[in-house]
Order: sequence, then C-alpha cells, then structure tokens
Amino acid sequence: MKPVAFLLVLAVGASAWGCGEKKTGGTSGSGASQASGAPEGSGPRVMKFRIGRSAASDGIVTIETDSFGQGDPVYVSFEIKNLPAKSQAKVVWSDSSKMKISEEQKQPASGSNAVSFQMKAAADLAMGDYIVDLFCGDPGSSAKWTWLGSKSFKVGAKRPG
Repeated sequence: MKPVAFLLVLAVGASAWGCGEKKTGGTSGSGASQASGAPEGSGPRVMKFRIGRSAASDGIVTIETDSFGQGDPVYVSFEIKNLPAKSQAKVVWSDSSKMKISEEQKQPASGSNAVSFQMKAAADLAMGDYIVDLFCGDPGSSAKWTWLGSKSFKVGAKRPG
C-alpha cells in the first residue's frame, strides 16, 4: 500500500472509532483533519472544506491549493454539518509553532451552514508553514469552542506575476 493511501485509510479509520473530544480523523474536501467528537451523524463536523487563493462572490473557494506564494490571498470555505442553534464558526490562523497570527468568527449562512474566511494578514506572511484551525461555538455563552479540525498550508517564494 502506498504511504499516502495508508495515511488516508488510517485517518478515516480513526474518525470512525469511538467518541473522543478532540480526536483527529477523516478528511473532507482538500484534506482538513477533522475532530469528529462523536459517531457519524451526531456531532458538528466540517463538510466541503476548501482552501485556496481565489473565491467566488459567495465566498466558496474556486482555485484550491495548500501551497501559496508570498503575497497570495488565502481563503477557506466549508460547511458545518449538525451545527447547534446560535453557533458561529471561528478560524484561528497560526504559524507552525502554533503562535496565533489572527482569528475571526462569523455566523454561517442560514440553511446551508456554509461559511468562508479570508486570512487578513496573508499578504504579509513570510515563507514557511502555517495552520488554520476550525471551530464552532456559541460566543454568547460560557461554553467552550468545539474544535472541528485543522489544515496546514505552505507559503513559498512570491509567484511571478
């Protein structure tokens, strides 16, 4: 079995196992690691995840990649299945050492629970590895944010324009 296929099988198997709080598991879209937190169908989870350098007017990522050049915009779009009422989505952008660069939260679209974010400081990123963590929660309550998954991405040299 090829290493990539083995990792995918391992990741999918981990997502189907048990009910843990911050368990990483399967992939969705471009491969966001997910914390299922519960068996299929009961807890909030990310669907249709995309990361890339271009988004349509509705915020959905149209050019998918996890490799960016310096100065490129960075967008993520996803849906949250089984999102509790009044919950919002939140993203936290960090460098590879998990030092937070920025965060943003917003209400997902009614009906679809779709949400999109653009990293505000993307134009200033140095070459290196970065992570975006995805959460949902009710910012009006004292409840903690539920981690939904993360996606790493790379910033390389400025692309010729």
